Amino acid sequence: MKFIKYYLTLFSFLHASLIFAQISPPGMDGTKAVSWGVVGFSQVLNKKLNLTVYGGAARMSNPDSWSLAEKQGIAVYNQELLYKFSKKWQVSFANSFRLQNLYSEESPYEAKDPSYRYELRYYGRLYYRQQFRKVALNYAFRPEARTFYSSDWDPSSHPFELRIRLKATASIPLNQDKTNIIIGGNEILTAVDEYQSSIPSDRHHTWSNYHFTEDRFTAYFRHVFKKADMIVNLGIMEQFKAGGHMDPVSYACFDVIFQNPFSRHIN
Repeated sequence: MKFIKYYLTLFSFLHASLIFAQISPPGMDGTKAVSWGVVGFSQVLNKKLNLTVYGGAARMSNPDSWSLAEKQGIAVYNQELLYKFSKKWQVSFANSFRLQNLYSEESPYEAKDPSYRYELRYYGRLYYRQQFRKVALNYAFRPEARTFYSSDWDPSSHPFELRIRLKATASIPLNQDKTNIIIGGNEILTAVDEYQSSIPSDRHHTWSNYHFTEDRFTAYFRHVFKKADMIVNLGIMEQFKAGGHMDPVSYACFDVIFQNPFSRHIN
C-alpha cells in the first residue's frame, strides 16, 4: 500500500518553473562541494498554462575535501504547473519526490544505517516580473511543505517542515537575439520544524521556533538553441547555512531543458 501511495502522490501534481530561471540545486549538508545535473522538458499547454518536468541528481564531497563526485548525495523528480495571470504575475503549483543519502558526521563519513531517506515536497510559487531596460527582474514567494520518511516509509524523527523561500533574480542578455544570457539570483530560506520522539511508545511532538535556515547565491550562463528548442544552463551556487561559522557549500551546476517536445509553441 505504501508503494502504491507513493506513485499516486508522485503523479498528482505537475512542474513548470524554467521560464524564469535555471533549476537551482537542492541544499546539501555534511559536504563542502556538490555537483548537480538535470535533464527535463518544458511544454506549453495553452496560452496560460505551462508544464515542466525534470529529473536531477547530485554527487558531493566529504566535509574535508573538494571532490565533487566522491559520493551520491540526492536524486530528485520534480514537476510543476504554471498559470499566467498576466505578463507580470504568475502562480505555480508543484510537488517533488527526493531520495537523499545519509552519511555519518564523523570521519571517515561512511553511509548510515539506513543509508537514505525519502522526502515528498509540495509547494506553490507566486511570481512577479518586471523589465528595467535590458534587465529582466523576477521575484518569487514560495511556501512549501516538506514531509520526511525513513527507508521503509515510516515518518522520520523530523517528519515535517514548513518553509518559506524568497528569491530575486536578474537576467541580462548578452546578444541581440537573447540566446546568451547571464542570470544572477539570491534566495533567503526560513522555516519551522516538527520533531517527534525516537521512542516508539512516546508520541510527543515538538515544534521549533520560526527561524532563518540559509542563504543561496547563484550565477548562471544560459544558452538557448533555437533550432533545437533546447536550453542549456551552466552555473555555480554558494550556500550559507545558519550557524556561527556560516561555512559555505559550493555547487557546480548543469541542466538541459527541451522546450515543447510534444508540440510547437502556442502563441
